[in-house]
Parts: sequence; C-alpha cells; structure tokens
Amino acid sequence: MTTGVNICTRIFAHCQDNPEHLALRIPNMQGLNYLGEENLTYGELGERCAQMQSALAKLSLKTGDRVLILARPKINTYILMLALFSLGLVPVLIDRGMSRDRIFASIKASKAKVAIGEAAIMRLWWMFPPLWRFKRFAYDGHSLGVKDLRKLYAAIIPELQCELLPANAHGLITFTSGSTGTPKGADRTHQSLIEQHLAIRAHGQDTPDDVNSPCFPVVVLHNLCCGISTVMPCLDLAAPAKTNADMVIKHWQKNKVTRLSSAPAFIQAICEYALANRLQLANIRSVVVGGSTIPHALTLKLDSVFPNAEILLVYGSTEAEPIAHTTLSALRQDWNTYAGHLVGEPVAEAEVCLSNPDVTLNNEDDVQQAVVKVENVGEILVSGKHVLQAYVDNPAANQESKIPRANGFVWHRTGDAGFFDKQGRLWLVGRVKDALLIDGERIYTFAAEKELDALADITRSALIQHQQSVVLVLQAQALTNHQQILSILHKHHIDHAQFVLIDHMPVDGRHNSKIDRVQLKKLLSKGKLRPQPFVLETRYEFQ
Repeated sequence: MTTGVNICTRIFAHCQDNPEHLALRIPNMQGLNYLGEENLTYGELGERCAQMQSALAKLSLKTGDRVLILARPKINTYILMLALFSLGLVPVLIDRGMSRDRIFASIKASKAKVAIGEAAIMRLWWMFPPLWRFKRFAYDGHSLGVKDLRKLYAAIIPELQCELLPANAHGLITFTSGSTGTPKGADRTHQSLIEQHLAIRAHGQDTPDDVNSPCFPVVVLHNLCCGISTVMPCLDLAAPAKTNADMVIKHWQKNKVTRLSSAPAFIQAICEYALANRLQLANIRSVVVGGSTIPHALTLKLDSVFPNAEILLVYGSTEAEPIAHTTLSALRQDWNTYAGHLVGEPVAEAEVCLSNPDVTLNNEDDVQQAVVKVENVGEILVSGKHVLQAYVDNPAANQESKIPRANGFVWHRTGDAGFFDKQGRLWLVGRVKDALLIDGERIYTFAAEKELDALADITRSALIQHQQSVVLVLQAQALTNHQQILSILHKHHIDHAQFVLIDHMPVDGRHNSKIDRVQLKKLLSKGKLRPQPFVLETRYEFQ
C-alpha cells in the first residue's frame, strides 16, 4: 500500500528526529502510594515498539483484527497500543468505571481475537467468563492461562514498521460508560485520531520544551504526535478526585511541568491544597479543564494557583473532542448572564447546531428544519472532520446518534441540551434524557442546580424525577434555608418537590466530576434514600 494514513507516522517521526527527548514518564501508583516511575525517551519508544511488533507478528493476526487491552495507563500499555496501530491492528479499551455486567457485555461486543494486558490484571481472567475463549497474554509476566508476550520478542531489535491504511480504517475502539442497551464502542479511525489531534492542538498551541501532565489517558497520544514530553500525575486515574495533592505538586515541580489537563474534581483538589498552603504554580503555562461543567468556587481559585497560565474550559466528548471552549475570565464574568453553564464559542473545526429534541431526525433536511432560534433550547448536534462517524457493530446506536450528511460527515447527537446566546456562545442546560417532565413541559436541571449550588448550606445538588415525583438530592450537612430553595425551584417552574440529604454525591467513575444520576435513581428505587417534604431534616450516609 503506497498511500494512506496511520496515526503512528507522526509519532515515529519524533522517535527518529528527537531520540534523546523524553517521551513518557509514568509514576507507578498503588492507591495514593508512589512506587517509583517509568521513563522512556522517544528513541527508546521506537525500539520498544519495534520489539512489540515482532511479538505481535507471531500471533497470526491480520490487518483489522481487534486486540482487547486490559491494563492501566503504563508505558508498556502505550507501547502495545502504538505497535498495534502501526501494524494495522485495532486496540480495544474498556472503561474501568463501568459496572461488572457492562464490562462483560463490552468484552463480548468487542469481537477481539486476543486479550493482552498487564500480568496483575490478566491473572484474574477466570473471573470474567467472556475472556475464557480468548488467547491471553501479559506484556510483563505470565500466570496460569496467561502467556508471557516477551518470550515472542525478536532476539535483535527489528526495524520499526508503520503500515499505511485507508483513512476510515479502525484505529482505536473505546467502550465507555453507559447503563442500558448494547455497549457502544466508539470508532476512532486513524483519520479521526489525526483530526482530533489537530483540533486539540489548534486551541492549545504547544512548544518543543513543553511538559504536559494530563489526567486523560488518550491525551498522551496527542502529546506523542506533538513530540512533547508527557509526565503523568501521581494519582490513580481510576479515582482522580482522591489525590495526595502535595505529592502531585512536588512531582510537577521536580519535572518542570508546563501544561495540565484534567477534570474539575482533580484540579479542585489541587487548588484547595495550594491555596491552603499559599502555593502558586507559576511555571504552568496552560491549564485545560474538561469532562464536566465547572463549579463556581473553582473559577475563583484557578488563576490564583496558576497566575501565569492560559486557562481554558473545554466542552467535548469521546465522539467529538473538542466542541467548544471558553476562557476562565469570560466564564467568570458572564457566570450569571444566562441560566445554565457557559461552554463558549464552537471551535473552528466543529460545526454546531441546536435541534428540537422532539423531532425525529433521519437526514440532513430533517436537521435543518428542526433547528431552533438563538436563545432557544435544543439538543446539541456537532459535525466536522474530527467527529467520530460511527459506533462499531451497533446499527441501533448509529441510527439513534448519527445523522448522515451530504458532505460525507455526520451530525452527531450529543444528548446534551443547550442554547446559543446572541454572541454565538454555547450554554449547557442539562442532558435531554435527564430533563424533568412537569405538566407536559420539559424542564432542564442545570439552571436550578447552579443556583442551588450557590447557597451557603449546599455543596452540590441534583434534581431527579422518580416515580412521577421530583426529588431534590442535596449534598449538605443540614438545611436552614428552605424558603430560598423553594423560591429557586418555583422560579424554574418546579413547584412540587421533595428533598433528601446525603453525605457524598455519587459521581461518574471516569472523571469523578459528573453527578451519577442513574445511581441516584437506583438508590431511590431501592428505598436507600427516602425523600421528605420541606419540613424535616433527614440525613443519609452514602458510601
């Protein structure tokens, strides 16, 4: 094949041109305990990928075959991923934050031929019946039923290979959080991986001496395409809200980190510690916060901790990253201009429109006829070169979320609801499926929750519809402001609600930042949370 694409062409070019430059430094963490770290230059990265290629070549796999990766974000994990990419094989990743049943379903849906991972995880294969039929290998050891992949390495480091592929060839398949239906495997083709890299780079220009510390494992691929150094933070990425901030900050300082990207929960823990200890991280030039809306208290802290940084709040998703962004100063200045959360102007690479969520959308004409007016709420649709075109092997999900366009792209239905202000900026008001249905009216929750979160007694709030009733779940110790709460609810046309207090709001397993409303509904259904009218103060423990 003489023409085509491969995400690895960009990365392997840096391996050849800058072999001494640090590529990866990844701490080995056990919970909050630091157990040393792994380091790799770009030259070493190329050599290790070539060795991995030699082992993979002996597994009787052919171009397009899928390989399930069961491992934490370690250096060997990235080497394995790059070796797979470069040979035209397809790594499949499964979000560790999903339930056991969803993980089982995702393994079945993956259609992978082989499972490869770290020995500590692979040795538990017998606990996962869908893995019983797989050929199983570990890249760092062996156990009963799991072979050591290193025994297949070539005796002499071979020449690094990179197969050029059609632009629509599967690159990376990721199964992420979802609670119902067939698991959705996002199809990141090689071309879409490149386009997402270019889109991310366009709104956050890097320099050759940058050292980036991301909490998002997929950002490492972007960094490698840029040829900059990645120093992962000292934390368990499966629980980013639980962190030893002192250890993280000292590690950043030691490694002269210049760029950060994280979800709000992690960066808030860092800011609280830094402010309590009168620390400023003046060497950080860029901070990107994404994965969830941001609490107002955090907007007031970020530039105090990062005085020299460009601070961007980015809105996007697995299927479309990025969609829009805003600066910290704009977010803070216009916090109360509209109800909802400001996420900013759409990036140049994204075409965004808002459609009536009650209209069936089968084609581009349907979309154009369903577009809502400025300042009216609609479902957010996004299109562009960097927007993933499909889910793998899932016609139902594609029919639900992907609307074909005449230009060859798709409109992706995000499931988020929002509106454009008169300046062309996008505001979020909630998830379409989480809207409250009251007297035939759809009421989105973010606006009311944003006002409730600003009250003195309340850490965080969530409005849930349960058995035709509206329940206000409040993370709070006690309530002394019932009238204020009722006034806010009335303002947003919610006149009949009960409340329940909890110690800890359940959050998503991926970023520890978004409220897990599915979990709240389960707790209500099981009677573990019992709503009360606004007359009693009852508090529940939630673990």
